[in-house]
Amino acid sequence: MSNSLDWNSKTNISEHSCKDAHCDCLTFWEIYQQEAIKRLSNLQKANNYKLEPGYEARARRIASVYAKIFLEMELGGNDNLLGRYYWMGLGAFASKTVATIFKHWGSMLGYNVGVQEAINLFARGNLWLFMDIAPWHLAWSASSKSFISCKDQRDTSKYKFVKPALMNLPWSSCLPSVKNLKVTSEINQAFALLPTIEQIFAKERIEQNKYKKASKHLFNHLMFIAVQEQHNILQVVVWENTSVKFGAWMQRWFIGMPDATLVLSSDYSVDAVKKNWFGNYNGSKADQLVELKEDVYLAPLDGTIAENYDSRMKWIGSAAKKYHRLMLDEKGRPFLQQELKTISTWGKSKADFKIHSSSNEGKV
Repeated sequence: MSNSLDWNSKTNISEHSCKDAHCDCLTFWEIYQQEAIKRLSNLQKANNYKLEPGYEARARRIASVYAKIFLEMELGGNDNLLGRYYWMGLGAFASKTVATIFKHWGSMLGYNVGVQEAINLFARGNLWLFMDIAPWHLAWSASSKSFISCKDQRDTSKYKFVKPALMNLPWSSCLPSVKNLKVTSEINQAFALLPTIEQIFAKERIEQNKYKKASKHLFNHLMFIAVQEQHNILQVVVWENTSVKFGAWMQRWFIGMPDATLVLSSDYSVDAVKKNWFGNYNGSKADQLVELKEDVYLAPLDGTIAENYDSRMKWIGSAAKKYHRLMLDEKGRPFLQQELKTISTWGKSKADFKIHSSSNEGKV
């Protein structure tokens, strides 16, 4: 395994060019796995790439891809089906929150005084959750029929062409613990809802009617993906580690630790979308925020123990319901979509500081 973040691709890098080819199921999954890796990498020359090393920049890129998938701006996107990938909108705001935590001075200070492991583990979770969930969605957009016939064959241990690049990613040793990103019951259940959602969206011309008629299916889709994210990936690669449990305890008890409040906007600070002491909103979004039926942020619920799956899911469930209510509202939805469009532009984010030598499993 290489000690750098460089990797090579055999793909055609000429824009607006293509070649018809037939591929088996394993190759189908390798194609979209490589697309996911490319989204987080910087092209060096020819087919040589380097994974973006900055944790904040990488979280911003991940948020951008999630936003683009939601907005149907990614490969195979369909404007008429905008919103079908319901979790992706919430996921974009969540990854933005992760970027906020990486940017926080408390995280930066902690990194420089010897408590890097917890921060590295959060970066590991952010990276490998993306490597799991993005290819599922990109593949469905490319061909739902191929997805259905091939879903049981996704298995990173059997990859051939993209395997060197995948295994060179930081913390790739976690793959066996997440069953080599094979299909799960949650993925099966989430994507089984998409044909019904797509049928409703294709039939209805008025966006409000699309969301209202598909409401139950959309929320269930989101929650199946949330369980996939939290239970099958993050609980395994992040939260079961002692370092992260200690970091979560620190965050609960010490002033100055990063704020984990989920802000459903492109802003890092919750203050940008909070009312001031006089009960008024400030800033460029004030006119929109005042029109909304509820606020667009949610702090962890009282008593939330982040490292405990059941406790964490209560908070995530509350956040999902807030997101859902806003998405079903005729003024809330345009606000969220506007913010996701802003986040979608972050795809070329790069670190603006020197990367710590112990980050990315020590790769440079």
